[in-house]
Amino acid sequence: MRLVLLLLLALQAPAPQPAAADPFAALRDQWTRDLHAKRIDDSLAQYAPDGDFISDAGRTHGMGALRQLFQTITTTFDSDLTFSSHRVEVSGDLACDCGPWTETVVTRATGKTQHMAGDYLTVYRRERAANGNAVWLIVEQMWTGGELKE
Repeated sequence: MRLVLLLLLALQAPAPQPAAADPFAALRDQWTRDLHAKRIDDSLAQYAPDGDFISDAGRTHGMGALRQLFQTITTTFDSDLTFSSHRVEVSGDLACDCGPWTETVVTRATGKTQHMAGDYLTVYRRERAANGNAVWLIVEQMWTGGELKE
């Protein structure tokens, strides 16, 4: 009788739900592809006009400064960057995505290779695009880390 009761309870228990898909995976992957392909305008299209990029080198604020940063990076380095998102949180029109990153950077002028790693935090804000659709744009992107010591 106990076995039957346990079986009935087990059958009535709700099935485990699959984990929700990462809503920012496509944005993160597109950002990485744009950087790798040196598509500066496509990279900048993912930022809000008042967006910031923050690293150990300091804060870069606004489209003009972000454009200069991306031009410097893409003319100086070739990059193979990978994000590994550990947490995505959404609250209304704000969202954050964070986790570790790894990157192999090759200095174009010298061919010197560096293996880099650290952590990132990207804050998104949902805004209305010109066509009326809601889009997520980067308002803060923060990186820590540096070269891996061998």
